[in-house]
Amino acid sequence: MKKIQNPFSPQMVEQIKAGLERYDSLQKKDGFIKLAELGWYINGSMTLAHSAWLMDMAIENEIEKINRDLLSHYKEEMLNRVKFLAKSKSKRYLIIKEAIECHLLGKYHASVALFLSQADGLSNGLLFITRNNKKDLKKFVAEEKGNKFFGDILDAILRINKIDEYFSKELHGSTELNRHAVLHGYDTDFGTELNSLKAYSLLLFVDDFLENPKM
Repeated sequence: MKKIQNPFSPQMVEQIKAGLERYDSLQKKDGFIKLAELGWYINGSMTLAHSAWLMDMAIENEIEKINRDLLSHYKEEMLNRVKFLAKSKSKRYLIIKEAIECHLLGKYHASVALFLSQADGLSNGLLFITRNNKKDLKKFVAEEKGNKFFGDILDAILRINKIDEYFSKELHGSTELNRHAVLHGYDTDFGTELNSLKAYSLLLFVDDFLENPKM
């Protein structure tokens, strides 16, 4: 029987191992949580190296670098997804397709509101802060802890960040995207490209990682 050769050289194995160790180290420093505090979430198409770099930048509070990188990433991701959604027959995904079309036309007030509402719907109402303080979401994430990789990623949505905290009068316009203020009409200054892509990043995070069997 012919022996199957290992396709990875020892150097490549060491590089992969070092990359995984760096990723794990940054995650333990709350890298994904700090990224979420800035209003950004990762999605399923990101590499471990890209995710690690984003965590590193979030820990260092390199906001402008993160914004530039994710503006580019999610613009490309949006164009890729709209091609896929064009074939979808689901009513929800037709709404998301319409939201993407609004974004591409620069109608950011519409796209932000649609992305946020559909993220809420995809999570079956588990995502945003309620009177039970995310109890049901915490229970769901706890069940995913058997899968350490995805369980650790989901920790990012257990904290109360600006995007999902209860509306406060201390919020000032589009620099702090807040779901309650947007969807209840309290904020009228949220219609920016940056906020639209942040809302889109949350939607993809939910669609890619928060697989609720009750949805």
